[in-house]
Amino acid sequence: MNNAYIRLLVFLYTAEKSSVDYEIAVVLMREYNRFPNILIEDIAKQACTTASAVTKFCHKLNYKSFKELRNDCICDEQLQVIPKQLELAQTSYKQACLSYLDQEQHNLAFYMQYHDEAMIQKAASLMRAGMEIGICYAPYSYTCVHVMRNYLERLHIQVQGVPRDLDEDFMAYRLKSSALIWLISLQGTWIKAHWNWLIKLKGEGKTFLIITATYEERFKELTPYIFPFQFKDTILDTAAQISCLFVKLAFAYANFPKLEKS
Repeated sequence: MNNAYIRLLVFLYTAEKSSVDYEIAVVLMREYNRFPNILIEDIAKQACTTASAVTKFCHKLNYKSFKELRNDCICDEQLQVIPKQLELAQTSYKQACLSYLDQEQHNLAFYMQYHDEAMIQKAASLMRAGMEIGICYAPYSYTCVHVMRNYLERLHIQVQGVPRDLDEDFMAYRLKSSALIWLISLQGTWIKAHWNWLIKLKGEGKTFLIITATYEERFKELTPYIFPFQFKDTILDTAAQISCLFVKLAFAYANFPKLEKS
């Protein structure tokens, strides 16, 4: 999945609903399948704002210009879910919950079959080397930390969740006992912004595992343990998929001696 779709969905589900930026994000998502053949003036007109406001919004998504965002939008058959997601974003809480529950079994089946089993086994073997792991998480992946903690603490391994928007020195202090650290960065932006800090921690003996939807060859300099994320629908699906990955990791950890023999 391309970067622009991910960035727009993250913004859409976390922004203040009464803001101009939210209206711009809604229009961009609604018109997504028209990209790259759409003008900034079209977006501004539909959002009842100005072209300069659209440009400022693009900056907030880490694009230098509207043209750069426009060229990062690639039509994909999975994007047929856009009308439904926009509808859910503006409907009642009860209706949204019922809609997601209707899709739960289908989505879980997709998430559980996707992950690289060989990579999961490697991660499980790394987890067995220590008694604590760290997870640098974003707000949308907060519940995933609890999923991992719930499964692993009964197996006597501690899970240290650290919000990734903290000061680097404070994060290092919180993670000082964690030799193994998970980095959740779907767009890879956070990793690139903290690259020198992460390289420094690697030099101090930390081992990283990355969950990302936008793989970059450069990430191999940091770690060979990279889990490519299959971004599917919404930010709730994002959390569900990461949670499913963590459940499979916990199971592999608990059963590693048996699996290794087989």
